[in-house]
Amino acid sequence: MPHSSLSRRHLLAGAGGLAGLSTLPASAAGRQERLRITKIELFRVAVPMQDDIVHSPEIVEEDFVMVPKIILKVHTDSGITGAGETGRGESLERVQRNADFLTGKNILDFNLTRLQLENGSGYAAFESAFYDIAGKAMGWPVYRLLGGLAQRKVLVGYWCGRKNPADMRRVAQRAVKGNFTSIKMKCKQGDPVVKAVEAIREEAPHIKVIVDPNTRYKSYADFLPVAKALDAIGNILVLEDPFDKNDYEGYRKLRKAVKCDVALHLGDPKAMIRAIRENACSVFNTGPAPGMASFVTNCYLAAAAGMPVWHGSSHDMGLRDAAYLHSCAAAANCTLPSDILSFQRVDDLIVEPIEIRDSHAVVSDRPGMGVELDEDAVKRYAVKG
Repeated sequence: MPHSSLSRRHLLAGAGGLAGLSTLPASAAGRQERLRITKIELFRVAVPMQDDIVHSPEIVEEDFVMVPKIILKVHTDSGITGAGETGRGESLERVQRNADFLTGKNILDFNLTRLQLENGSGYAAFESAFYDIAGKAMGWPVYRLLGGLAQRKVLVGYWCGRKNPADMRRVAQRAVKGNFTSIKMKCKQGDPVVKAVEAIREEAPHIKVIVDPNTRYKSYADFLPVAKALDAIGNILVLEDPFDKNDYEGYRKLRKAVKCDVALHLGDPKAMIRAIRENACSVFNTGPAPGMASFVTNCYLAAAAGMPVWHGSSHDMGLRDAAYLHSCAAAANCTLPSDILSFQRVDDLIVEPIEIRDSHAVVSDRPGMGVELDEDAVKRYAVKG
């Protein structure tokens, strides 16, 4: 065949034959290049957390748990669909505008690493839906589209909110029962965080702890006595974002004062480069970045500096966790316990939950994201707005 006659359809068909695309119906993508978006459905949902996961009863704080999310389902004229999940509290109107903007366009016309939308709302949800569709069309799991498999199993941790020491013992017991090797806990200045971490040590000496104050200590000086006391317990894995992230001098001092790792939670690569230059941290929490491709890029950046990472979250459901899992699976230096936490919701909104065994999530080899939206559950947890 002359070079000039090679179309994108022929190229995709050739690659698809090797990837299992030949098993798809004749109408599927790669046969007749049919991945035009025909419809995007939006569902606004709120799913409760399981009991005793977030804060102790006496701790009054804004409840993030029931802030609605938007589930979207993208339909194409090939019959292939993809699904995605937004972050908390995103504007339904703005996400709908993006859905209207995308309808009628072909998935294959987009650069999935820099998805062009009308506005930024729901970016990660649209990105994961597009990758889901492209993976199904090619017969590939999404991690292949993100650069290939770097690790089959992704280390994950248990999670809890701000807890008093007695409640933290129950958290540690549940983590042990689930064969987790770490717990990430929230706190703020004035909380009995040292006693809570001591309770974990007494209940489960082998479990490591990530302490995340979300920058709620006023300064390095305020946090230093707590940091030293925590470090002396011996089970601290990472201290994350204790005070203002731009206080590079304070973070350099903190690194010298403790033996454990010090992390900054950053998704902007420019901010990561600045933190590396300032020697402000030893590891990164670099998720959720704007999306899957951005997360993998950030991991490459950290790897160039010899730094391990983990994937943070906004405590999501199964679709978003599946996207996180494929991203982590494509990043060799994502070796710290990531926040893949949909098992802590009363429902993850997918038909089969993400498999977590011995503190590791196992990435699916099925085409696309490897998970299926549970539409009955979506209806059950639908909210107006």
